Amino acid sequence: MKKIPRKLKMMFPMKHVPFILESVLYWTLAFLFYVFLKFYGIDNLGLRPTQHIIFKDLLLPAVYTGALLGVFFTLIEFVFQKTFLKKMVLWLQLLIKSSAYFVILVALLTAARTLILDDGNESFSSERWWWIQNKFFRTSLVYFLVALFVFSFLQMAKDNFGKGIFAKMLLGVYKKPQKLARIFMFLDLKSSTAIAEKLGDYRYSQFIQETFVELNEVVSEHDATIYQYVGDEAVLVWTYKGGLQFNNCVEVFFKFKEQLKSKKDYYQNKYGFYPEFKASVHGGTIVFTEIGTIKKELAYHGDVINTSSRIQSLCNKYQQELLVSETIWNEIKSNEQYRSQVYVDAFLKGKDEKLTLFGVQKNQSLVS
Repeated sequence: MKKIPRKLKMMFPMKHVPFILESVLYWTLAFLFYVFLKFYGIDNLGLRPTQHIIFKDLLLPAVYTGALLGVFFTLIEFVFQKTFLKKMVLWLQLLIKSSAYFVILVALLTAARTLILDDGNESFSSERWWWIQNKFFRTSLVYFLVALFVFSFLQMAKDNFGKGIFAKMLLGVYKKPQKLARIFMFLDLKSSTAIAEKLGDYRYSQFIQETFVELNEVVSEHDATIYQYVGDEAVLVWTYKGGLQFNNCVEVFFKFKEQLKSKKDYYQNKYGFYPEFKASVHGGTIVFTEIGTIKKELAYHGDVINTSSRIQSLCNKYQQELLVSETIWNEIKSNEQYRSQVYVDAFLKGKDEKLTLFGVQKNQSLVS
C-alpha cells in the first residue's frame, strides 16, 4: 500500500483518522441499539396510521444519524484541541462542549424524526420546537448523555493508558509481565536548575507546564505516547513500527524544537527564558506489566529504559541536542535528511558495555 506523504499527514494529522472511525462506529452502534430498545415491535402496538413505524425502516436513518453524530463530535474535539478553547478552565470547556453537543443532538434527532414520521401532512417547520415538551426527546437525551459519558470515559482511558492498552488491561493481559519491543525518547530541559532558581517554584512550574503543552501538540502527530513526566523531563514511547514510520522517533524532536522556536518571543517576554531541550532515542525489548494494588499503574521495566536515560545524560558531554543509539539509527530511513556525528565506544555510567551513538541534527536546507 502506498504511504501517505508526510506533508499531507501534517495538514490533516493522521491521529484524527482513528478517532473519527472510532467515533462514527461507536455512535452508529449507539443509535442502532437505541432504535432496538425504543422501537422494536412498535409496529404491533396499534399506533395511529400517521405514526405507524416499521422497525426495519428505522435502521438506515439510525446509521446516517449515528455516523453524522460521530463526525460532528470529532470536529468539536478538533476545534477544542486547535484553538484557544483548550486553555479554558475545565468547567467552562465542559459547558461549551455540552452546549454544542446538545444543539447537534437536537438537530440530528429532529432530522431523524422528520425522516421517520413525516407523512406529508405535517411540515417540519411547524414542529421545529417539538423537542421542548416531547417525551421522546427527553428519554433520548438521557440515553445519549449516558452514551456520551461512556464514550468520553473510553477516550480518556485510551489517552491515559495508550492505544490498545486499556482493553488489554481490562482483560487482565498485563497481570503477567509481557515482553514488548519499544522505542523510548528521554526529553529533558536544558539549564533547568538555573531557570528554576531565577523563576522560583511557582513560575518555573508554569514555564514547564506551557512547554509540555507544546509537546502534546506534536506527540500524537508522530504516533508517540507520553509514558510519564518526571520533573522537567518527559519520556515518550513508540511501538517499533510507529516510531520508525516517517522517522517519527527522531522527527518529533525537531518538530517540538520548531514549535518552541515559533514562540520564542512569547517565552522571552513572559519568563525571560526560551525553553530548549536535549533528548536521547533508544529501543529494544522491555517488560510491560501492571503493578500496585491500592494505586495501579502500567510500568516498563528493563535495561532499555536505563540505557535510554544514560544516553540522554551524555548530551552535554558531546554537545549534542539529540543522541540516537546505533540500534535505532541503523533503522532510520532517508538519512540524507539529517547530519550525524558518530561517537564510538561511548561509556555509559553504571554500565560495562560501551555503545556507538549518533549526534543527529536536521539538515539546514530542510529546516523551515
